Amino acid sequence: MIDIHSRPDGEIRTVDVTDVRVNAKKLRKLSQAKIARYIDDYERGDSFPAITVEDCGGFYTVRDGRHRYQAQLACGYRRIEVSLYN
Repeated sequence: MIDIHSRPDGEIRTVDVTDVRVNAKKLRKLSQAKIARYIDDYERGDSFPAITVEDCGGFYTVRDGRHRYQAQLACGYRRIEVSLYN
């Protein structure tokens, strides 16, 4: 099994949030409390690492950072920084 946390960051890109997808099964497992904390953090101006995504040809799938991604959506982000998982 690959541990994505042990891999060096890939290329950083800024992408439209509509080009990013989260697996529906993984969406059901999200902690709303964690998302709410991240929303507060983003609104306060805190910075976080880029969300790790995999390029699936035409869209990106979140590999790490589902809670951060949902918080960015809730904050109204239109474009986000992502780190490509190679």
